Amino acid sequence: MLTDSDTRTFKEALAAAADGPFFPDWEFHSLFGVERVEFRSLASEFSATSSVSDSVSAAISAACNNLLGYPHGLERAWAQWISVPPEELSAAYSRLRASRHVA
Repeated sequence: MLTDSDTRTFKEALAAAADGPFFPDWEFHSLFGVERVEFRSLASEFSATSSVSDSVSAAISAACNNLLGYPHGLERAWAQWISVPPEELSAAYSRLRASRHVA
C-alpha cells in the first residue's frame, strides 16, 4: 500500500520523466522502453487512479531509476518538478519494490 506521500512523489517523478527537461527525446525510448507519448499515458493512468498496474509499475521503476541514475546534470531543475530530494524518491521506490516485488 502506497502512502499519500509516496503516491505524490511517484506522480511527480512520472511527470518529471514525461515532461521535464531530464531526458532528451532522441534517447527517451532507449531509456524507458516506450515512446514519450505512451509514457505520458501511463503517467496519466496513475495520476487519475493511483493504481499500480504492471505497466504503471514499470513506468514508475523506469522513472525512478533514470531520474536517480541517468547523468542528466539537471540537479537544480529537480525541485521544480519533484518536491522531495533524491534520497526520499529512492526510499519511496525501495518501499514500492519491497511491497510489490518490483524490479
